[in-house]
Amino acid sequence: EEAEDVGQEDFVPDLQKIHGSGQHLLGLINDVLDLSKVEAGKMTLFREEFEVTKLLGEVEAAVQPLVKKNDNRLRIESNGDLGAMHADLTKTRQILFNLLSNACKFTEKGDITLSATRDADSFTFAVRDTGIGMSEEQLGKLFEAFTQADDSTSRKYGGTGLGLAISRKFCRLMGGDVTVTSTLGEGSTFSVTLPVIVRPAPELHEMETKSNSSTE
Repeated sequence: EEAEDVGQEDFVPDLQKIHGSGQHLLGLINDVLDLSKVEAGKMTLFREEFEVTKLLGEVEAAVQPLVKKNDNRLRIESNGDLGAMHADLTKTRQILFNLLSNACKFTEKGDITLSATRDADSFTFAVRDTGIGMSEEQLGKLFEAFTQADDSTSRKYGGTGLGLAISRKFCRLMGGDVTVTSTLGEGSTFSVTLPVIVRPAPELHEMETKSNSSTE
């Protein structure tokens, strides 16, 4: 910004590359920290009540730059008033953003849809795209950390291979899960199921109980 202000436009392209690389490294570090916390059983759930429709709007706004980057179109679908859920808002938002970011990366001039439905006990969020899709072999290792569909995908599209692994771990930490169906060359659908009311993780609940006993 300062370079542009003082008329040193020649420096701007290189500065943008440096900034982009810094953001990439920061994202990688945050992903590694999240993954290590979950695997060590140190990830804490901050459960709160929030409106799901508002959450969808926040995620839609946050992902718009990625949607536009590849000339895609994003549509949000929901079955009326979804009401509230009691969960970790930040982790739920990150799960949906990760899935949408993934869809944007592997789709060009296509359609991406985020849908949300609710039944008595759970919410289901589905992210559908019309991107490159995956084979059965690629699907088998999709949720492994530091792994993408194959080496050619990593070279062409970049990324750390951590987003999906972290999303699944967050889902399971909150008592839900994420699954995927895909057809090579036609697109993919990632489905997230989360409880309407997320209970404390068993190991955290046990720690809280022991702490209370010690205090008494």
